[in-house]
Amino acid sequence: MFSCRAVRQTCHRCFRPLAFCYCKALPAIAARTRVVILQHPREERRAICSARMAWLSLQGAELLQGVDFDDHPRIQALAADSGAVLLFPGDGAVPVETLAGRPPATLVAVDGTWHQAPKMVRSSRILSALPRVAIDPREPSSYGELRREPAPHCLSTIEAIALALGTFERDPDRFTPMRELFRRVVDQQLGCAVSSRRIRSRSGGARPDGDPGPAPESA
Repeated sequence: MFSCRAVRQTCHRCFRPLAFCYCKALPAIAARTRVVILQHPREERRAICSARMAWLSLQGAELLQGVDFDDHPRIQALAADSGAVLLFPGDGAVPVETLAGRPPATLVAVDGTWHQAPKMVRSSRILSALPRVAIDPREPSSYGELRREPAPHCLSTIEAIALALGTFERDPDRFTPMRELFRRVVDQQLGCAVSSRRIRSRSGGARPDGDPGPAPESA
């Protein structure tokens, strides 16, 4: 059984503590749609960075960090591509099912908290102009007790991408390993949180190792 208080040596690929490294369990999936993830810089430091997990799982995926992407050459190139769509709920977004069987060339996903992500989209001329698609999930996010989502349609970045790609290609089972990996990592984090609470209880509320415990995850 893994110890939550082990020395925090970190995997240089997934950025998780070595005791919780998920790299050996990563799927290697080739999607017909290129995935480009735009990550708010603060999200890289989250306890579970689902955007990185998605990036590592999908062959040819891209992970870019920033807040304002309008001057980014890669995003400018994508804006000129009529086959790019933005995975984001809200006004003007159409259900991903409308593209079932005819996957878009590029899927742009924004990774941030539910405060950061809308601001990133609103402040970007390029992102705001992209056609939008949205997920209407049949079940809640696997975050469970780890993070309370503000609305039923709110999913982690990796869950939303996996569901969108599965719908586009009419082959959801092929992308299920991404969601299963996320669920496994969440379960590990929950187990660590339970152990941390027990340690605090036995020590009168203080963590001997000074670790503040698991941080909340991004959207």
